[in-house]
Formats: sequence, C-alpha cells, structure tokens
Amino acid sequence: MRMIAVLAAALATLSVAAPASAQMSASTRSEMAKMRASNPAGFDTCHSLAVQRGYSTHDREHDGRALMNFISGCIAMGSRR
Repeated sequence: MRMIAVLAAALATLSVAAPASAQMSASTRSEMAKMRASNPAGFDTCHSLAVQRGYSTHDREHDGRALMNFISGCIAMGSRR
C-alpha cells in the first residue's frame, strides 16, 4: 500500500513538472525575434520552408531550438546567393 502511495505521488510530481520545463526558453524566443526583426521576409520564407520539411512550431524548447537553427542556416544560405 505504501508503494502505491509513493508511486502515485511521484507520478503526480512528474506530470506537473514536465510541462513547465518543456516550454521554449526566453533566450530562444528573443533570438527568434531578433532574426525576424533583422530580415522579416527571409525569416518568413525560411519559417515556411522549415514547416514544409517537418519542423514543429510547438512551444517546446527542443523543437524551438531546432526550428531556430534551421531558420538561421536558411537565412545564412540565402544571403550568400
């Protein structure tokens, strides 16, 4: 019986803590905003390309970082042309 209570408490703690840590950080948001401000048309084009290629736009840190890295590389490649 004690084991069930401990397991239930642990599960409740994890279910509350996981969504809070999964949100995109403020630094990721600010870096994306800087990229958009510096090159709005390029950012929008690269963002659309990222979504077409399967990158997620959900508010999760890992997904946001991957999306930001793709957009950054896309803008850099576009500026070389």
